[in-house]
Amino acid sequence: MTTRHSELKMMPLIMGPVRVSNAIYPDLEAVTLQYETAKEAIPPLLPGGFQPTDDPLVTIAYSQSQGVDFMAGNGYRLLSIAVSAQYNGQFDHIEGDFVLAMFENAAMPITTGRELQGIPKVYADISPVRTLNNNRLRCEASLWGHLLLGIDIELPMKRQNALVCKAAAKLTSDRPMLGYKFIPSLDGPPDADYPTILRNDYAIGELWLGEAGGIHFGDRGEQDIGIYKSGLDALRSLPVKAVVRTSRSKGSMVIRNDKSGRLR
Repeated sequence: MTTRHSELKMMPLIMGPVRVSNAIYPDLEAVTLQYETAKEAIPPLLPGGFQPTDDPLVTIAYSQSQGVDFMAGNGYRLLSIAVSAQYNGQFDHIEGDFVLAMFENAAMPITTGRELQGIPKVYADISPVRTLNNNRLRCEASLWGHLLLGIDIELPMKRQNALVCKAAAKLTSDRPMLGYKFIPSLDGPPDADYPTILRNDYAIGELWLGEAGGIHFGDRGEQDIGIYKSGLDALRSLPVKAVVRTSRSKGSMVIRNDKSGRLR
């Protein structure tokens, strides 16, 4: 078996060259909570080249996808945490949402997202959206039966018209996801060590907006959740100063691999 730098291969190598195309998500439901945090809490969590924006916002996003093309029509759930950040490199200067952690409940999107896009994905069990006592929505991530973190969204939320849905889709599509691809080496410098950008195109068919909710964390230690403990401690360091907005939407998404890649 030979490998060529002009071909994109993933593990296992027996799959041969991988055809990378835009990933289609025809059925996507999302719930988000965005809050203002202390600006000084963000820099310790960012790699070199990134810095916080003037609006120190944290976005926690849950999504449930069905019919994903590269998963043979199957789907998965995720819960991600990102901070508003800007990258100023030698050539690229851009603002977006830097992903601190993305918990997912399926191996295939974890592997592709880490190896190809540099998004910090890890496994967790992700609950469906639940309605509690008809007054709030809840989404949670857990590991081995132990709560990691979750969000609560207060109800009712206000349903938006088609014009607002279209505007919201454009705003979301125009704001890129930022990451950092880091793959350590067994000996010597890292095999990969550089910032990345991921762009998605969204279409929103239904949208509800609100402004009340909260985030909650589990209280388990390393004896229960292992190395996840240090990551959750880092996320806890982003205090909630004020909830800015909440949302629930139904629509579709296309991951634009053709517009994504390395920042320089």
